[in-house]
Amino acid sequence: MRYVALAAGYEGTLARNGRCDARCIDSLHSVAASGRKLILVAGRVLRELLETFPEARLFDYIVAENGAVMYRPATRESAILAQAPPEILLHELQRRAVAPLSVGSSSINTSDSNRSLVADALQKLGLDFQILSNEGVMSVLPPGVDKAYGVQAALKELGLSQHNLVAIGDGENDIALFELAEHAAAVRDADPALKRVADQTTRGECSEGFLELTKDLIATDLAAAPPRKRIFLGRCDDGREIWIAPGRDSLIVCGPAGASQSAVCERLLQELLALEYQCCIVEDETGGDRTVRSGVAAFGEAHDAPRLTDAMNALEQPAMSVAMNVAALPAEMRPMFTEALLVHLQALHDRVGRPHCILLKQAHRLLAGESAASTARLAEVTMVYATAEPQRLPTHILRGVKLIVAPGGPIRAALAPGDFRETAHATIAGGESLPISVLRADSSRPDPPSSDARSRFSGY
Repeated sequence: MRYVALAAGYEGTLARNGRCDARCIDSLHSVAASGRKLILVAGRVLRELLETFPEARLFDYIVAENGAVMYRPATRESAILAQAPPEILLHELQRRAVAPLSVGSSSINTSDSNRSLVADALQKLGLDFQILSNEGVMSVLPPGVDKAYGVQAALKELGLSQHNLVAIGDGENDIALFELAEHAAAVRDADPALKRVADQTTRGECSEGFLELTKDLIATDLAAAPPRKRIFLGRCDDGREIWIAPGRDSLIVCGPAGASQSAVCERLLQELLALEYQCCIVEDETGGDRTVRSGVAAFGEAHDAPRLTDAMNALEQPAMSVAMNVAALPAEMRPMFTEALLVHLQALHDRVGRPHCILLKQAHRLLAGESAASTARLAEVTMVYATAEPQRLPTHILRGVKLIVAPGGPIRAALAPGDFRETAHATIAGGESLPISVLRADSSRPDPPSSDARSRFSGY
C-alpha cells in the first residue's frame, strides 16, 4: 500500500453549507477500515468544527485554523502550533471596524470583503502575516503557518511520510497542502488556482468528487495516479531527458563494479534523499572508506555484521534512511540476511508505505532463492539492482524493471525483441560528466519469454 494517509478538506469537499453528505461518512469508515489514516484539514476554529461536524471524531487527527491547531480525537488532546494573534493587530482591526471578526487560537477570521482593510492594517503595523481565503472567509495567520504546516505535524505524530499522503480539497487555502502531498486531487468546482497545482481534478463536484477519489483509493491505491515527483537521471545525446518516477520505476545499473557504477547509484540516492524519500541500501564493502551520506544511518562494517533490528528501528523514523554493510557475513549467509530484511521491509511498507527505495549493491550476491522471490512483492518500491553480473539476476527482476543503465558504453545485452527499446547514449546529470547507455522497457511489451536472465544479458 503506497497511499496510507488521506488529508481532506471540510467545507466544499466533505460538506456543502455546513452539511456533510452521509455517503462521505460511510466512505470515511471504509478508508479507515482499509488501514489508512485520516486527517481532516479545515480553516474553521476547532470548537466550531466539532460542534458543526461531530463525525470529525472519525479522523485520526484534525488540523484546524488552516494549520495552526492540531487535535487528536482519540485522546481529546490538542496542540496550538502557532503564536496567538497579537493584541496590537486586534485593536487595529477593531479600530477600522472590521466585522465580523472571529479570533481563534492563532488565526483571525473575517469576511473576504475586508481584505483591503486587513492588508492595510498589516502593512501599517509592519506585520508579516499571511492572508488565506476560502468560501468567502478570510483567515489571517502567522508567517509560515498553513495547512501543510499543520498536516506535517500530524504526519510526524503518525510516523508517516508526506510521500505516502494523498490530499483532496477545493480552496485557495489548500494550495500549500497540495504542494506537500504525493498526490493531490481538486474537486471539480474547486478554485481555479488550486486546480493548477493539482495532480487531478475529479469529475464530480464537492462530496461527489470526494467519493470518486476514495473509491479509487480503496480499490486500486490510486494505481493510475500520475507521479508528482520524478528524478532526473540524465540527458540523451539528442536532447531527450531520462526520468525516474519514485515508487513506480525500478532499474538495473550494470557493468563492472567501480567508480562509474557507484556514480550512477549515488546520483539516484542524492536526488531521492534530497526529496526526503526513505532509502534502504544494502552493500558489500570489504575495503576502503564507506560513503558517508547525510540523513543515512550506517550499520555494519567489514568485520562487524549489521543487526536487522537496529536497521528496522531506524526505519521507523520517516526522515531516516539506512545503509547496511554485509561484508562481515559469510558469502552464503548474505542472501539469507537479504531475504529476512526484505520480509521485514515488506511488512513495514504494508503498514506505512516505506521505504520508498531499496538499493542492492552487488545484487547478484545478495539475491538467491527466496530472497530473489521477495523482490517481486515490493512492486510499489523503487528497486535499484547494481551488479557487475546481471546475467545472474532472476528473470522476474528483468520483467519488473523500467530501465537498464550501463555506465561507460553501449549495452551489449541479448534482449528479446520488443522488450526494451534503446534510449541511446546519455550523460548522467550532476557532478562530472559520465556517459551512460540506457534501455527503457517498452510500455506495450508482452510478458517476457521463459528464457532465463543469463541468456538475456549475454555479452557482459
